[in-house]
Amino acid sequence: MRLLSKILWSLAFLAATFVWMVLFEHGFSMAGFNKGVREEWSALTSIVSGSPRK
Repeated sequence: MRLLSKILWSLAFLAATFVWMVLFEHGFSMAGFNKGVREEWSALTSIVSGSPRK
């Protein structure tokens, strides 16, 4: 149970970090946030999968 708690806290930390990075890089508006999430998520998935960025 302790391991599950650590995994969940780590995932929450990573999600919060991703959100804050997007907010500070792309602005605090909903339009900027939505556009930024799409851009950063595609960049992150391309890095993880090893495919070239579009």
